[in-house]
Amino acid sequence: MNSRDEKNKILWIKALLNGILAWIIGFILYMVPAFVVAFKMGIELGPKSEDIASVSEQISQTIPGIYQDNLLLTVGFIIVTTLLIFWRAKTIAKGTGEKKIINGVIVAVFPVVFSLLFMISTGFDIPSILEVIVFVGAGYAGGFYSK
Repeated sequence: MNSRDEKNKILWIKALLNGILAWIIGFILYMVPAFVVAFKMGIELGPKSEDIASVSEQISQTIPGIYQDNLLLTVGFIIVTTLLIFWRAKTIAKGTGEKKIINGVIVAVFPVVFSLLFMISTGFDIPSILEVIVFVGAGYAGGFYSK
Protein backbone atom coordinates (compact mmCIF):
# COMPACT_ATOMS: atom_id res chain seq x y z
CA MET A 1 0.00 0.00 0.00
CA ASN A 2 1.48 3.34 -0.96
CA SER A 3 1.36 6.52 1.09
CA ARG A 4 -1.52 7.97 -0.96
CA ASP A 5 -3.74 5.01 -0.03
CA GLU A 6 -2.81 5.44 3.62
CA LYS A 7 -3.81 9.11 3.52
CA ASN A 8 -7.26 8.39 2.08
CA LYS A 9 -8.13 5.73 4.62
CA ILE A 10 -11.35 5.77 6.64
CA LEU A 11 -10.56 4.83 10.23
CA TRP A 12 -13.91 3.27 11.18
CA ILE A 13 -13.04 1.42 14.37
CA LYS A 14 -10.71 4.08 15.72
CA ALA A 15 -13.25 6.84 15.03
CA LEU A 16 -16.17 4.93 16.55
CA LEU A 17 -14.18 4.05 19.67
CA ASN A 18 -13.19 7.69 20.11
CA GLY A 19 -16.85 8.70 19.76
CA ILE A 20 -17.82 6.19 22.44
CA LEU A 21 -15.03 7.51 24.67
CA ALA A 22 -16.14 11.13 24.16
CA TRP A 23 -19.74 10.29 25.06
CA ILE A 24 -18.79 8.23 28.13
CA ILE A 25 -16.54 10.96 29.51
CA GLY A 26 -19.26 13.57 28.89
CA PHE A 27 -21.87 11.38 30.61
CA ILE A 28 -19.63 10.71 33.63
CA LEU A 29 -19.10 14.45 34.05
CA TYR A 30 -22.86 14.97 33.65
CA MET A 31 -23.48 12.51 36.50
CA VAL A 32 -21.02 14.10 38.96
CA PRO A 33 -23.72 16.21 40.70
CA ALA A 34 -25.78 13.05 41.33
CA PHE A 35 -22.78 11.26 42.82
CA VAL A 36 -22.00 14.24 45.06
CA VAL A 37 -25.58 14.56 46.30
CA ALA A 38 -25.94 10.82 46.87
CA PHE A 39 -22.65 10.68 48.79
CA LYS A 40 -23.53 13.74 50.87
CA MET A 41 -27.01 12.40 51.69
CA GLY A 42 -25.57 9.00 52.58
CA ILE A 43 -23.08 10.58 54.98
CA GLU A 44 -25.73 12.82 56.57
CA LEU A 45 -28.63 10.37 56.77
CA GLY A 46 -26.77 7.09 57.28
CA PRO A 47 -25.77 7.49 60.94
CA LYS A 48 -29.14 9.05 61.85
CA SER A 49 -31.25 6.26 60.42
CA GLU A 50 -31.30 2.62 61.40
CA ASP A 51 -33.11 1.64 58.21
CA ILE A 52 -30.65 1.73 55.30
CA ALA A 53 -33.45 1.01 52.82
CA SER A 54 -35.19 4.28 53.73
CA VAL A 55 -31.94 6.22 53.18
CA SER A 56 -31.54 4.55 49.81
CA GLU A 57 -35.13 5.39 48.92
CA GLN A 58 -34.67 9.05 49.87
CA ILE A 59 -31.54 9.27 47.73
CA SER A 60 -33.25 7.58 44.76
CA GLN A 61 -36.15 10.05 45.01
CA THR A 62 -33.86 13.09 45.25
CA ILE A 63 -31.53 12.34 42.32
CA PRO A 64 -34.13 12.53 39.51
CA GLY A 65 -35.22 15.91 40.87
CA ILE A 66 -31.72 17.25 40.23
CA TYR A 67 -31.89 16.48 36.51
CA GLN A 68 -35.58 17.00 35.84
CA ASP A 69 -36.07 20.26 33.96
CA ASN A 70 -32.53 21.42 34.80
CA LEU A 71 -31.44 23.05 31.56
CA LEU A 72 -28.03 24.04 32.95
CA LEU A 73 -26.91 20.43 33.44
CA THR A 74 -28.21 19.48 29.99
CA VAL A 75 -26.41 22.38 28.33
CA GLY A 76 -23.26 21.53 30.27
CA PHE A 77 -23.43 17.93 29.02
CA ILE A 78 -23.92 19.10 25.44
CA ILE A 79 -21.01 21.55 25.62
CA VAL A 80 -18.57 19.12 27.24
CA THR A 81 -19.47 16.27 24.89
CA THR A 82 -19.30 18.57 21.87
CA LEU A 83 -15.81 19.73 22.82
CA LEU A 84 -14.71 16.13 23.35
CA ILE A 85 -16.15 15.08 19.96
CA PHE A 86 -14.43 18.01 18.25
CA TRP A 87 -11.09 17.19 19.89
CA ARG A 88 -11.24 13.48 19.10
CA ALA A 89 -12.51 14.09 15.54
CA LYS A 90 -9.68 16.53 14.90
CA THR A 91 -7.14 14.03 16.23
CA ILE A 92 -8.53 11.05 14.30
CA ALA A 93 -8.92 12.94 11.02
CA LYS A 94 -5.40 14.32 11.09
CA GLY A 95 -3.41 13.01 8.15
CA THR A 96 -6.27 11.18 6.43
CA GLY A 97 -6.22 13.38 3.32
CA GLU A 98 -9.51 13.78 1.49
CA LYS A 99 -11.32 11.55 3.99
CA LYS A 100 -10.73 13.78 7.01
CA ILE A 101 -14.31 15.14 7.17
CA ILE A 102 -15.77 11.63 6.91
CA ASN A 103 -13.48 10.44 9.70
CA GLY A 104 -14.48 13.43 11.81
CA VAL A 105 -18.19 12.78 11.35
CA ILE A 106 -17.76 9.08 12.17
CA VAL A 107 -16.51 10.12 15.62
CA ALA A 108 -19.93 11.72 16.21
CA VAL A 109 -21.88 8.61 15.15
CA PHE A 110 -22.13 6.92 18.55
CA PRO A 111 -23.09 10.08 20.49
CA VAL A 112 -25.69 10.93 17.85
CA VAL A 113 -27.19 7.42 17.76
CA PHE A 114 -27.31 7.26 21.54
CA SER A 115 -28.98 10.70 21.68
CA LEU A 116 -31.55 9.61 19.09
CA LEU A 117 -32.33 6.44 21.06
CA PHE A 118 -32.71 8.53 24.20
CA MET A 119 -35.02 10.95 22.36
CA ILE A 120 -37.17 8.08 21.11
CA SER A 121 -37.59 6.78 24.65
CA THR A 122 -38.17 10.13 26.37
CA GLY A 123 -39.60 12.37 23.66
CA PHE A 124 -38.31 14.96 21.28
CA ASP A 125 -37.54 18.30 22.89
CA ILE A 126 -35.52 21.29 21.68
CA PRO A 127 -32.32 20.58 23.69
CA SER A 128 -32.24 16.98 22.44
CA ILE A 129 -32.65 18.01 18.81
CA LEU A 130 -29.96 20.68 19.20
CA GLU A 131 -27.73 18.08 20.85
CA VAL A 132 -27.83 15.86 17.76
CA ILE A 133 -27.16 18.79 15.42
CA VAL A 134 -24.29 20.10 17.53
CA PHE A 135 -22.68 16.65 17.85
CA VAL A 136 -22.71 16.16 14.06
CA GLY A 137 -21.38 19.69 13.62
CA ALA A 138 -18.56 19.03 16.09
CA GLY A 139 -17.52 15.91 14.19
CA TYR A 140 -17.65 17.77 10.88
CA ALA A 141 -15.72 20.75 12.27
CA GLY A 142 -13.11 18.48 13.88
CA GLY A 143 -12.52 16.77 10.54
CA PHE A 144 -12.53 20.04 8.65
CA TYR A 145 -10.01 21.75 10.94
CA SER A 146 -7.64 18.81 11.21
CA LYS A 147 -4.35 19.24 9.41
